[in-house]
Amino acid sequence: MPDATLLRLRLPDGRSATLLLGDTTTVLSVDDTLVSSWDLSGRPYALVREDGTYRRGLNGHLLHKREASADGPRLRRRLSAEEGAVSVEAARHEAELALGASVAPKAVHRLERIVSMDAAALGEDAARFLDASGPVGILPPDQYLSLVVRLTEGCSWNACTFCRLYRDMPFRWKTPDELRAHVAALRGYFGESIALRRGLFLGDANALCLATPHLLPLLEILAAEFPDAPTASFVDAWTGQRKSVREWRACAQLGLGRVYVGLETGDPDLLAWLRKPGTPDDAVALVTALHEADVDVGVIVLLGAGGERFSRAHATNTAAVLTRMGLGPRDLLYFSELVDDPSLEYARHAAGAPDLQALGPEECARQREAVLATFHPTEPASPPRTATYDIREFVY
Repeated sequence: MPDATLLRLRLPDGRSATLLLGDTTTVLSVDDTLVSSWDLSGRPYALVREDGTYRRGLNGHLLHKREASADGPRLRRRLSAEEGAVSVEAARHEAELALGASVAPKAVHRLERIVSMDAAALGEDAARFLDASGPVGILPPDQYLSLVVRLTEGCSWNACTFCRLYRDMPFRWKTPDELRAHVAALRGYFGESIALRRGLFLGDANALCLATPHLLPLLEILAAEFPDAPTASFVDAWTGQRKSVREWRACAQLGLGRVYVGLETGDPDLLAWLRKPGTPDDAVALVTALHEADVDVGVIVLLGAGGERFSRAHATNTAAVLTRMGLGPRDLLYFSELVDDPSLEYARHAAGAPDLQALGPEECARQREAVLATFHPTEPASPPRTATYDIREFVY
C-alpha cells in the first residue's frame, strides 16, 4: 500500500487499536483480535470476530465462517442483513470509539464515514447497489473484488442440471447505450470506493457468448471507460469455440485477459448427462484458441458429479483433456465440489439411483487427487495454479 498510514490508538474504553488508512481500504484492529475492513465509502466488507469471520456483500447479506476446533465443528452459514446486524454494529461501534481517539484529519474523515453507516444507512445502500447493478450470480474466487459489469443478464444456456443460479432470469444483452448507462450507475454507486475493485468482470454467466459484432462495441466502451483495467469473464465451450483466434485477439486488444471455462468433466457421457452444452473437444479447441490469442484461462472441474457410476471415467478423461489443453503457469485450474441440493434437477434425475448420488467431501478430495495424479502439464516445472472453487462461499 504505497499511500498507507498506520496509526496506534488507545480507545476510550482502554483497549489498544491499530488503524490502517490504505489507498483502497480502512482497517481497524482492536487488541489484535477484532479486525474490521471497510471500503472508502464506509461499507464493511470483512470482519474478524470472536466467533469467526464475516464477509459482507454489497447486497447486505453476510457469510459467517469458522474453522473446526476444540470449541466446535466447522461453520459456514449465510446470514441476512438482520441476522448479521449484531456483528456489523459491533464493528461500527469500535470505529466510533476509534473516532473519539483520533486526531489525524484523514483518520477522522474515514471514520466519520464508517460511523455514519448504521443499519438504516446500510439498508439504503444495499438497495442502491441492486438498483445500479442488479443481482450478481457467481464469480470465480480470484475475481471476488472485481467490478462486475453486466454485459448480459442471465445465462444463454440455462439448462445444466447442477445449476439454478439464473433459472428465473431471461437471457438478454445490453445495447451500447444501456451499457453506458449501466457504467454510469455503477460509478455513481461506488464513488471513490471503486478503488477497491481490482479489475472488471463481465457478467453474467456467459457474457462472451455474444457474437463478435455485438461484443466488440461493448468492449470498446469499457476499454474507454476503464483503460488498462484487467478484464475477465465466463464462456462455455460450446459457444466459445465458435470464435476464431482473430476474434479472441481482438477481444484481448480491448482488455480481455482471462476467460473462465466450465469444463466440468472430460468425460463426454457425463457431460451429456449433466446437460452441459458442447463436448470436451470443444473445450480443448477453445482453450487452444485463447492461448494463441494470448488470453489466459481458468478451467473449472466439477468434483463429485455423476457419483460412483461416472467416477473413474470422470477422473481419467478429465485428466486427459486437461493435459491436451496445454495449461501453463499463467492459467488457473479450479476444482468445484458439486453442491447436493434437493431443488436441483441433478438431484431429481439421480433419485432412486444410489450410484448417481453426488460424492461426499472425502470422495471428492480423492477424485481431485486422481485427476491431478494423471494430469501432465506441458511444463511440469511450471504447472497451472490449482485452487478450490466453493460456490457456497461466494459473496460480492
